[in-house]
Amino acid sequence: MNFSASNDYCGDGRFLQHSVIMQHIDKLELRPTDTVLDVGCGTGEETKSMAGKVKSVTGVDASEEMVAVAVKTNSAPNVAYSQWDARAVGDNPDWREGFDKAVCFFVLHWFPEQTQALRSISACLKPGGQALFIIDNHDDLLIFTQMTSFLKSHEKWGAFVQDYKSSLFMWNLSVQETQKVFKAFGWAEAKCEVRRHELVLSEIQLKLSLKTNLGETPLIPAAALDDYLQDQWQWALDRYGDKSQPRHVLIGYESMVVHAWK
Repeated sequence: MNFSASNDYCGDGRFLQHSVIMQHIDKLELRPTDTVLDVGCGTGEETKSMAGKVKSVTGVDASEEMVAVAVKTNSAPNVAYSQWDARAVGDNPDWREGFDKAVCFFVLHWFPEQTQALRSISACLKPGGQALFIIDNHDDLLIFTQMTSFLKSHEKWGAFVQDYKSSLFMWNLSVQETQKVFKAFGWAEAKCEVRRHELVLSEIQLKLSLKTNLGETPLIPAAALDDYLQDQWQWALDRYGDKSQPRHVLIGYESMVVHAWK
């Protein structure tokens, strides 16, 4: 993740994430009396959206930059933001068994201690509480992973990113394996499904997604950033161009969607 570009991680900058979330958010059945914990809230777009349907939402993110943008752009009277790590939310005594619902969207792939986060989020729910997880699944389908290979082999950008090591830890588990993991780490039940999404992105949507999601981006000199993004766009357009919509790309994306009960 490129936290220096947190201001761009909204709107078109997170079109992919928002589109997938909107396809699944209703699984959680939010109610006016619910207190909700949003783990990995980013810039708070869904946090604020959920706040209009429930009693209160607490949004937490490990990034100081993301939390600052969330407070500035997506505050509401019943929303509270805090800088906190997903793996440690259960250590906060004020949050332990304090929430009816929790969400965790596109977070677990950013660190290897995924089961620690599962246990920690479970600890924050009241008995019988529910959570909805959307987890990046197979990395061979993720354009960001493929883009890393493209950049490392590029005659110009390779010099800047050659030593970069991806910080992604993809889920890469089957439905049955996922259910076993959730039950082993504090969840009474987990309904799991692998979902393949196909999303059409414009030039600005893809460029902003790459700018904000790729960890390589801060390694590129600021003066060369526009050329760097343009080369990525052209590569994606050549490879994934949508024949039905000129100057758009059709991106395949796979996620594990988990609706779990404590």
